[in-house]
Amino acid sequence: MPTGFKELTVKVKGFIRTGKGRTVVSVILVLATLALIPVPEVGVPVEEIGFENSRFVELDGFKIHYLDEGSGERVFILLHGFGASVFTWRGIISNLSSMGRVIAFDRPGFGLTERVEPGKTPYNPYTSEGVVELTYRLLLKLNVSRAVLIGHSAGGGLALLFALRHPEMVESVVLIAPAWKPRVRAWHDNIVFYLPFADKYGPLVVRGFVGQLEQVLYKAWYNKSLLTSDVVEGYKHPLKARNWDKGLYWVLKYSDFPDITGELPGLGKQVLIVHGDKDEIVRLESSVELSRLLNSTLIVIENVGHLPHEEAPAEFLEAVQTIISH
Repeated sequence: MPTGFKELTVKVKGFIRTGKGRTVVSVILVLATLALIPVPEVGVPVEEIGFENSRFVELDGFKIHYLDEGSGERVFILLHGFGASVFTWRGIISNLSSMGRVIAFDRPGFGLTERVEPGKTPYNPYTSEGVVELTYRLLLKLNVSRAVLIGHSAGGGLALLFALRHPEMVESVVLIAPAWKPRVRAWHDNIVFYLPFADKYGPLVVRGFVGQLEQVLYKAWYNKSLLTSDVVEGYKHPLKARNWDKGLYWVLKYSDFPDITGELPGLGKQVLIVHGDKDEIVRLESSVELSRLLNSTLIVIENVGHLPHEEAPAEFLEAVQTIISH
């Protein structure tokens, strides 16, 4: 055995006998053990839990779940918020479809859209810009050249971002309690996502937060009597989808939203903002500020929380009529 190797061996053994050395060895053993422990997948293929009117389209290597109702020259594209799915539009799709073609889809990480690893697509579908790119490609796939965008909460911010990036495809925009302000996590908030095995075990941690997600839903409704067990189950239905936990983890890891404040005055589109006066998720003041930036119409519906289109669908549809009648 070479002398240098013997000396190195002695030094390593000496280090292992120290407190710091034992700690390092313990960490290595824990990491090695974690690497060997498998994490079983959850859920079933999305096609198995679709609805009677569900449609799936293959796009960039994964299946997008969407609804396509009505017909006509005018097209409505519906963009749901965080934690929601096409289920959120159940009370308005039928009436909207009498005004034109209505397309609602589940954005990546939610609903019954297939969960795909970020590195396996031409863009990261879990970022804001990635969702905009996916929406653009989906519209082309479905032969839509121009549409009215309707976005709720985070979907409202995405509707604005899409209108800024692809103005030629946007007729007008309807925003429901839009979350439009920049979301950029501090560097220290990102550390947890880049710890060893975070991508492997992060989804497992996400599974434990389902109860908290239900609490957010409860907070979103002002009229709690409308939040029936059927509605709660409708929101939870996507938890049956294959790898739903991974999808939500990727959304949490890559979620962001750029600062578009300076771009908004030049949007050049007719915009309607609808907000509930009892909203505890996105405060009404946020939409007041946005309305001033856009010089847009703001309609406030009384005694409604974060989901005007669910709590007061008739009032919401009446508001939409004001923008499409021009």
